[in-house]
This record gives sequence, structure tokens and C-alpha cells, in this order.
Amino acid sequence: MRMAYLLAALAFLVATPVKALPVTPGVSLELALERKARLSDVFYALTFIIPANKDENITARETVRFALTSAKGDLQLDFRERAEKIQAVTVNGTRTQPDHRAEHLVLPAALLREGENVVEIEFVAGDSSLNRNPDYLYTLFVPDRARTAFPVFDQPDLKARYDLTLDIPATWQALANARLKSSETVNGRTTLRFATSDLIPSYLFSFVAGRFEVVERTVRGRPMRLLHRETDPEKIARSLDTIFEQHAAALQWMEDYSGIPYPFHKFDFVAIPAFQYGGMEHVGAIQYDAEDLFLEKDPSEPQQLARANLIAHETAHMWFGDLVTMKWFDDVWTKEVFANFMAAKMVNPGFPGIDHDLNFLLRSFPAAYAVDRTAGANPILQSLRNLNEAGTLYGGIIYNKAPIMMRQLEMIVGEEGFRAGMREYLATFANGNATWPELVAILDKRTPADLARWSEVWVSTAGRPDFVLNRDNRLEQRDPENRGRIWAQRFDVLGTQSREIEIDGRPVAMGANKLLFNSDGRGYGLFPVDPSLIAARWGGLTHLQKGAQLVNLYEQMLEGDRKVTPRSHFKFLVERLADEDNELLLGTMLRQAGTTFWRYLPERERSANVKPLEDVLWTRLNDATLPASTRKLYLSTLRDVSLSSAMLDRIEAIWAGKLEFPGISLSEREKTDFAAALAIKRPEGAEVVLKAQMARLSNPDDRRRLTYLLPSLSADPAVRERFFASLAEEANRANESWVLTALSYLHHPLRTAHSQRFVRPSLDMLEEIQATGDIFFPEGWAAGNLSNHSSPRVAADIRDFLAKRPTYNRQLRLKILQAADPVFRAERLKN
Repeated sequence: MRMAYLLAALAFLVATPVKALPVTPGVSLELALERKARLSDVFYALTFIIPANKDENITARETVRFALTSAKGDLQLDFRERAEKIQAVTVNGTRTQPDHRAEHLVLPAALLREGENVVEIEFVAGDSSLNRNPDYLYTLFVPDRARTAFPVFDQPDLKARYDLTLDIPATWQALANARLKSSETVNGRTTLRFATSDLIPSYLFSFVAGRFEVVERTVRGRPMRLLHRETDPEKIARSLDTIFEQHAAALQWMEDYSGIPYPFHKFDFVAIPAFQYGGMEHVGAIQYDAEDLFLEKDPSEPQQLARANLIAHETAHMWFGDLVTMKWFDDVWTKEVFANFMAAKMVNPGFPGIDHDLNFLLRSFPAAYAVDRTAGANPILQSLRNLNEAGTLYGGIIYNKAPIMMRQLEMIVGEEGFRAGMREYLATFANGNATWPELVAILDKRTPADLARWSEVWVSTAGRPDFVLNRDNRLEQRDPENRGRIWAQRFDVLGTQSREIEIDGRPVAMGANKLLFNSDGRGYGLFPVDPSLIAARWGGLTHLQKGAQLVNLYEQMLEGDRKVTPRSHFKFLVERLADEDNELLLGTMLRQAGTTFWRYLPERERSANVKPLEDVLWTRLNDATLPASTRKLYLSTLRDVSLSSAMLDRIEAIWAGKLEFPGISLSEREKTDFAAALAIKRPEGAEVVLKAQMARLSNPDDRRRLTYLLPSLSADPAVRERFFASLAEEANRANESWVLTALSYLHHPLRTAHSQRFVRPSLDMLEEIQATGDIFFPEGWAAGNLSNHSSPRVAADIRDFLAKRPTYNRQLRLKILQAADPVFRAERLKN
């Protein structure tokens, strides 16, 4: 794809006359190359008139300026909306009848000219990516959604500058990529004019408007603004200092590491309730999920680290992604891996109490394996023919395997060589676009290793290796697809001592029989395990060694290793929960225990196994010597797994405030989670509990959220069925975070006998979900509707759906296979 892109671009540059392209939906690679060859100096002036009522249209005006190297041939502007929303079009001073076809506004060649062109458009803005709520809205245009709101050349290598004007209710605030230039209020309306933006790709153009509180601070000499809607004064007070300081620290670190001062005119951010992602790196106007910035009381150190990582990740994007942008969205993973990789380097020193190697292991490897172990595994680098499928490229591989790969790459090049390469990369392509091979070429100069060959396996192919001991007691790496691939890497093996081994294709002599493999957590693959040896040595292992073995055990359990059954692994975890204090290990052990309990133990065994788990969780929750954050981990797991009548009585008492624990307080959102658990587990009392919880909520956004979720929590199956049917309407999926929460309630493990009827319709809807939803929604939709199931009927439904659609969209097929992997494994493990 990379070479095809460059050769095709060259062909377009030298071709004359310009070939007329067909007008087809989306933004094809061919269209992107043709426009890149013809277009330069793109500029947009946009005015949006936003009414207070979210059901009223947003009217808009636009002026697009650009230079053309050739006027021979029509030019397509992208606009994925109904043709009637375009009210007037003027090209170079001549009014013309709008020609809207297949998601494009076609500008006729007869009105174009070489050199500068000016197009003026009056239109009604599309709503699908404006995220309109009763008293606020925010744009979210990644990867190709700008074209749903206004006519635009919507591809990452046509960077442009923007002049933005917003006409909003006088009680609203607004934030955009550029600084506010002027503000004028007349008759209850405010007109905000923003300065010309920096040079940015269309997916990073952004604005937010609505009822927000504004906080302005200058930290380390850097002025910053935060917009938020949080109503809890204590939560605000305990969060603001940290939020601003961590942003300032991240900016300073990136300037030092890159050698490039912050490259844009301003730096602000906004906290949005139920935001689709953790964050989005809009230039000068970062958007965050409010819950990820404003933490609940007594957050654990890992939770605080996660917030710091998120802030550092989005800040790093200002350089990796915003200053230097991928040429085409098949390289979208590069900006994400750089941001993740830099974020870890930034924040880790500020949390000396955390084992960061352990955190990296437990955060990245299980999530990467969750994709790479499946029949739907995808490589880090995927091909992309049309931007309308770019959202399907996102997932666990981009965000979790890519950082693992990058760490291995840094070990090959060396830390200093890697940093020098990053500096050269940023300096060379600043304010422009780059590809992965261009970075590999820069790094290749700094190592004798063949990075192109190494990258071919790690980056361009899917899956993970299997490590096995052969008859000669040598460790072999095997390709599960028998393609002869070698994932060159280094990791430790622990016998009486620890030693590093390097895998380069040849079996490695082990020299001992009782070994713990990948004991330092650096290796990537499926490793042999000896459960009895792990249990015997457990007390003498470091936290990192324990974490690596937890991952190894769980992966072998899922592979069906007879030595690691769901029953034995669940018992292993319960026995060790009573003695574990490290919150990183504890979080992983609790997740594995909960998942094994609900997904992989036969239902008939739940009642027999839940009491030992309940008992250890309850005992640890009441241990006043433990930090409040640690006890909260036990409490949330207890809420989720409790089944016995006695323990549910306690859960209800905790929700009602009749049973409290010293040092632990529950927020409104946390109490809603308790109410939801009670509604599912005690359906006879669901209506009373949910009504009482609604009355408790003071935050209007939380009230709207619970109102939406109520049908999915109903004890009446008919109500739940009507709710699921309502999701066929795009308008009922507007808040994707709420939808995914509702799916978790509909498909709760205690409800799967009923909810299996939703599985086939959910698959039928997936193509439309992908066409209308944001980037993570198709994956979340598939997982939310599939992964708690284990019945042969559901497994058969999934297989039948795919078998009857041999030409089904490849990327969506992979998403289904990834989401269905727990279903298929549970089917095997339970029988």
C-alpha cells in the first residue's frame, strides 16, 4: 500500500490531462491521490448558526479557497448529507446549480481555473458528527466525519487553515482550534470569531459550544483553559490542580524530547460527559471523557496513573499526529503508538510507587492477545481503499500490540538512537505528512539490523508465535500459520537464576527443566506453563514475574491446556486474592476471576464457586489496614459477582447507605452502578431501586443517562426487547457510550438465555453501525452483543451469519470474529 500510494501519486502528478474520476461514496484512495496531485493552499472560512434547541437546523456558510495545478476535470468536495441541504453554490463568482452525487458536491471543470479558486456555499450542517445534546454540542470528525457536517476535502494529507465563526446562545461558551478573536452579544445571541487556525488536517478541525464552566490558569508560563460540566464541587476541587499541572508537565517534556517548541498557537481542553473515547487530540482544543479527568474520591494509584497517561497521550499527539500526520489512514496506528510510547516515558517517573514494567505488561499484553489469539486477528498495518472504512482499523492491535512492537524496536535501535530518529522524523515532516516506511528508513541508519525485514513480521502480519519445548529441551518459536515467520525478540527465562534469551529463529537450549518463561514480561507469544511450579514459587516471585505468569496461565487456559482449566485457574486466583496487595496485580486477578466465573465456568458450577470468592472479597473489603483504593477494587468486584442472597442483602444495604466502610465513599455514578446490579440480580425489586436511584441524582447529565438506560434494566423482557428494537434507529444510538452500557445490561450473563435472540439482529445491523457510528462503536457493538454468550446456539448463529456472506466487508468480518472469540472458547471450555 505504501509503495502503491507513492507511485500512484507520482503518476497523477505527471499525468495530463487529469483523468476524470467516477463519483462514488466515501473518499477512495484514487480520489485522495488525484486531489493531492492537483490541490494546494487550502483554506476554509466557516460560519455556523447554532440554535438553542437541538432539534432545529444549524444553518451555515462556507468559503473554500484553494490552488489548482490543473483545471482540466471536475473537482469533488466531500459532503455526506442529503442534496437538499446544499442551498447555494458559487464557483469563482459564478452561481451554479449544486451538483450533489454519491456523497460529493461536484465542482464543474468549466468554472475552475489554474491557480487560486474560490467556492462559496450556503448549506444546512449535517448533524451526525455534531453530537448535539440539549444544551451543548461538540464535533468529532475522526477519521472521515468532517464531510458529514460541511463540504470539505476530507483526507489527512490536504492540511488546511480554518477561519471559524460561531453564532450561539448568549449563555453558552465555546472552544475551537484557534484563539478567540472577538465576541459580540446582541438580542440573546453571541457571535464568536476565532483567529485563523494552524495548518491542520480536516479530522482535527473542531469546536465545542454549550453550557460549560470555564477555568483559566497559567502553569509553568503556559496559559490554558478548561471547559467542563461537572457539578460536584469536591470532585472539581481535588482534580483541577492535577489536571492543569499534568498538561503543563507533558508539554514541557515533549518540547525537551523532540527539540521542537509546542508547535501551535494555543493549548486548551474540554471535559465532556460520556465522551466516546478517553480523549481526542484536536489541535488547541483537546476533548476528554469527563470521568477520566475528574476521578472519584480515593482513586487508586493505577487510576491516577491512567489519567496521567491519558493526558500525556493526547499532549504527545500535538507532535505525533497533529504536527506530523499520516498520509493515509492505513498509517493511523503510527500516531497512536507514538502517543502511547511517549506518554509512558513522560509519566512513569512521576509515579515511583508503581512498577511500570508491570503496568505496561498488564495494560498492553492481555488486550493485544485478545485480538491476536482470534480468527479475526489483524496486522498493525492494514490496507485501506476508502476512508469510509478507516474507523474499522482501530482496536486492540493499534493501541496495545503496537506499543509492544515499539518497545522491541527501541531495544534494537537503542534509546539514544531511537530518540535521535524521532527528532529527525519530526523535523523532516513538520506540518506535513509521513509514512511508516519513511520512519523505518530514518531508524534503519542507526542500527545494523534489517528493520524492513523485522517490520514485515511485526507490523505487516497478524498473530503471535507459539513457544514450545522440544524433545531436546530447547525452546522453539513456531508460527501457528506455518508461514515460517519469526518474531525476533528478547525476554527472560527464570530457573534458579534469571537469564535473557534472544529469539532469532534457532531453538534455544534451556539447560533446566523447571522454568518460568517470559519472566520479565517482555516476550510476545503463547508460552509454556507449569501451574504447580508457578504455585510453588509464587511467594518468592517479584510483582513483574507474577504478572507475567498470570498472563501466561490465562492464555493457556483459553487455549485449552489440560493443566490450566477454568476450574483450576479460578481456584488459583481465589486462593491468592487473600494475600495480594499490589493494586496492578490485584486488578488483573480480579478481572480474570470475574471473567472466568461468568464466561468459562459452567453455569451449574457458579453457585458452588461464588461463595469462596464472595468470602475473600468481603474479608478483604473489611480489612481496615488496606488503603481505601484497594478495598474499592474488592467492593466493585463484589458488586459484580455476588449471587448469594446474604451477599446481595449487603450490596443493597451498601447502595442504600445503611452499610458503610471507613474511608470509602460512593459517588452518584457508582451508586447507579450498584442500583443496576441489584436491578438485574433482584428483578422483583428493580423498579423500586431504579426509581429511588433516579431521585438521588442531582447531575442533569447523569439523570439523562439513567433515563436512557432504564429500559435495558427493566425486569420485563418485553420492555428490553422493545428497547433493543429501538436501536435500529440511528437517533437512538446518538450517545454511543450509553448504548454500550445498555448492551452490557441486556446481555448480562444472568440474562443470556433471553438476550441470545438479539445476537443475529445485532449482526444484521453491524454494517449500518459502521457507516453511522464513531470509530470504536462497531467493535464495541459487536463485543457488547456477543462476548457474554457461550451457548452452542449463539456460536452457530455467528458461524451461519458469516458463512452465508462470503463477500461480507472484510474488516467487519474480523471485528465479528474478534468479538466472537470468547463465545467459541466458552463453548469448547464448558463442554
